[in-house]
Amino acid sequence: MILLTRVNSLAMFLLTIIFSLISCKQQSPEPENNIKIATRQSGINQPNTLIAPLQLLTDQNFQKGFNVLHPGTGAIQGPLQYTTANGSPIWNLAQWYSQSSIYGASPSTLASGSTQFANSDKAITMGPTTSTDGSLIFAINGQHEFNNIYRGATDPFPAMLADLKIADPDGWLGSSTPFLGTLSNVQFNIDAKLLYHARNQSTGYNSAIHAVQFSCTFLIQNLNPANPGYGKSMYFLVMLYDDRYAVPAQSISTDLFTGKLIYDVGITPFSSTGLTAGQWKNINGDLLPLIKNGLTEAWGRGILTDSQNYNDYKISLFTMGIECPGLNILTMQVKNLSLIAN
Repeated sequence: MILLTRVNSLAMFLLTIIFSLISCKQQSPEPENNIKIATRQSGINQPNTLIAPLQLLTDQNFQKGFNVLHPGTGAIQGPLQYTTANGSPIWNLAQWYSQSSIYGASPSTLASGSTQFANSDKAITMGPTTSTDGSLIFAINGQHEFNNIYRGATDPFPAMLADLKIADPDGWLGSSTPFLGTLSNVQFNIDAKLLYHARNQSTGYNSAIHAVQFSCTFLIQNLNPANPGYGKSMYFLVMLYDDRYAVPAQSISTDLFTGKLIYDVGITPFSSTGLTAGQWKNINGDLLPLIKNGLTEAWGRGILTDSQNYNDYKISLFTMGIECPGLNILTMQVKNLSLIAN
């Protein structure tokens, strides 16, 4: 965990859901017909009951591309797609605090059949599911972003994040997203390959605030409209890569601006080894007991105490990508992304 700094991008991450929270007392929409969820009929505000395994993510191969968000305002600038034939984007691409936007970058077709969009600060590669460059490649150049000058401890830093709204009121699954208390497990899977990394360490380097990280973040949110804590949330992280550590371990902190708990389990619950350049690494396991540990930690710290009931919480958002507070250059490839609730 990058001390006192990670909160900058996490705070900006909230901009993608703030309008959802404003409408927190609105009635949730009915479940979609094609989602295998049954709602209990006795009483009100009862949790959904899962009757079959449910994939919480959609377009996991990014065939529809992204809605690109402005680096400063978070407003949608427009789509970024290798083809328009697969429909409109569902995922957003956030690029908080970057010096430039990837939107409008000229596409280049690679030998693999994938398409790369790039500028001096970042690049993204996506394409057909048959491509050897699939499903997605992210790259960021912190050295160029910071003009080769180290940032201060309280200065913001660039991020490049794919994010997907899952739950109600405006996620792709909506109210069909199951409550944690109804689940027996949540199986997460991702394959990651570190393609390139350079720290570019020079005078002024401070490992407490200068690094590059690639993580998967899950927003755990109270979505019971009958509960006074409705809309409140915490961050649950799986840290796939942190250039300061061979094997990223658990790190727990509190967002200085929002007071939210940041519960980072690292990679150690899934593997005793970290990523090695040029080699695929499979990360998979049951997140549910780890998420419950995170909620217990939050409650013990006096956070989210309006409800200490798992039946009030859902995984409402998923985000994945790079945060770069240092002069690092990083390229990461991922595939086989999955999040299945049972």
